[in-house]
Amino acid sequence: MEKIKMDDKAAFEDIRNGGQSGYTVLYKRYVKSLRYYMIAKHNIPEKSVEDVLQKTFIKFFDSLPNFKQNCSLSTWLYLIANSAASDYWRKNKSDGNTISIHNDETEEGNNLIDVLLEPLLTEKFQKEENDLDIQMCLERALAQLESDGSKNSLLNCLKILTLQAQGASIEEISKKIERTLVATRRYLSDCRTRLKQYQPIQWCRELLNKH
Repeated sequence: MEKIKMDDKAAFEDIRNGGQSGYTVLYKRYVKSLRYYMIAKHNIPEKSVEDVLQKTFIKFFDSLPNFKQNCSLSTWLYLIANSAASDYWRKNKSDGNTISIHNDETEEGNNLIDVLLEPLLTEKFQKEENDLDIQMCLERALAQLESDGSKNSLLNCLKILTLQAQGASIEEISKKIERTLVATRRYLSDCRTRLKQYQPIQWCRELLNKH
């Protein structure tokens, strides 16, 4: 018989009731996107990221019995991750070479997130751009997109839209993708439409609409 998939609330209740399944569910649900977040947002070197992740989850799980539920579990987890990343750099601030290892990757990650935000945000919601729940939703959507081999064409779309967001002209983009100007404009329009329809982005849109 197929097991019913636990959502975050059910996993939390399982942990509060002394169960073990909730720990596994939350770890598997967030470890991949959290690893990407540590590297792309906090410049944590790959050789150190597993150690920072371990410390993050230990603090997270230790805190759950007394968690007041005044924010979502994902928000709480990423707040702890931010603290763990800050602790890492405080301990390693004398290492002048390490901090720049992932600067290029970080800049690309930030740009991709900005493009993911574009189809979600209207003028009415611009003030919500830094909302942690929405930001983390987009982080998970990007991590899922990058890990899903069947979505390579959509990831290529996202990267081309990022070039445009960085100021590349239609002429420059058309040369890069080897299409005519008309075909390039059509390709960019189609990319925006497909991005809006990508299911993880739809979930982030629903989250945004709740604010």
